[in-house]
Amino acid sequence: MARIASAAFLLCLLELTLGATTAEARHLKVYSPYALDKGEAEVAYWFDAFLDTPLTTSGPFPRKRLLRHTGELAYGLTDRWSLEAYLDFEQPTQGGSEQFTFVQYRFETIYRFFDQRDFWPAAALYLEYTLPRRQYEHRDEVEWKLLLESRIEDFMIRLNPVWEREFNDASRVRFGYEHGLYWSANPSVRLGLEAFGTFGPLGSFPTANNQQHSLGPAIKFKFGSVGWDMGLQFGWTDRSDDLVFKSILDFEL
Repeated sequence: MARIASAAFLLCLLELTLGATTAEARHLKVYSPYALDKGEAEVAYWFDAFLDTPLTTSGPFPRKRLLRHTGELAYGLTDRWSLEAYLDFEQPTQGGSEQFTFVQYRFETIYRFFDQRDFWPAAALYLEYTLPRRQYEHRDEVEWKLLLESRIEDFMIRLNPVWEREFNDASRVRFGYEHGLYWSANPSVRLGLEAFGTFGPLGSFPTANNQQHSLGPAIKFKFGSVGWDMGLQFGWTDRSDDLVFKSILDFEL
């Protein structure tokens, strides 16, 4: 078990020392390989608030004080395979523009191919396709993640290395990470520390002037079929959002 923790720590250090571009991740979530069981369904409301940022825009909207809303529907096809669909909305609250705007669809699937066994972590593949409204954005995007998770008594580590491919006039591949370290205080409360970042396009990183990394605390409450995941992310590079609040409220059906 000590080797798992050491390898995970070294991987985190490696990724945090590399350069990153401005991340455009839709939400701040570190995924688990363990999704829904067969026949289970889940609905969720996702909310992000960009409280302070040096970045001026997100698409056509002012980024500072921007609110992002998402509705999610997920279903477990088998005990290892799940499908999810999302509707994404953005709501600027400054700059004279306060419209609540539907911006894109997202579709994703998660397939777990390995359960945790002794030294080895649980592992799953994640695939997401983003289809934006053309008047809002002109690039489709495909995202792949490797979802890794290990538990040692009350502690858990999740590692999500990310590959993104944008399809437009200048198609490019980007790399990133979404990692979390958690402690289960009791069956209903989980405390954590999460880190997010996106690496630059293949062949152009590292560069010091466009890196983005953020780090912050997270807490999740679980009461029966209701879960509530909240957290803050603090940026520590010039091209990072300075402060972002996240909330994910989910209901298992």
